[in-house]
Amino acid sequence: MQAEARARRIAKAASAGVLLTACAAAQATVYVVTANPDMTFTPASITIYQGDAIRFENAGGVHNVHADDNRFICAVNCSTNNAPSDLPWSVVVRFNQLGTIGYFCDQHGDTTSGMRGSVSVIDRIFVDGFDTPPPPS
Repeated sequence: MQAEARARRIAKAASAGVLLTACAAAQATVYVVTANPDMTFTPASITIYQGDAIRFENAGGVHNVHADDNRFICAVNCSTNNAPSDLPWSVVVRFNQLGTIGYFCDQHGDTTSGMRGSVSVIDRIFVDGFDTPPPPS
């Protein structure tokens, strides 16, 4: 009897964990940041919630996206083909760490100037009105 009761408790806990994960994933949003032919990112700065993602897209020109702290370097992909490219690439980067992350294009910028942008990642739980999207940046 005790084994059956324990098995039921474990099954309930596992179900709750799956449900919680599904709910968190359902709230995640993917925002778009575009690398433009005029050597700018649009938007240049954006505020998102922890767990959200950004789809970086190349709209023309030889570009990539390189985090100031090297946590991502992406172009055609984020592993083997991350040098600036003139292909119409698109990559998705998820942001789980709170704080502000600067990024730049290796071809047209660096950690202090040129083609730069930033992502501010805020905690969804401790924001007033957390059930609404963050304001546009």
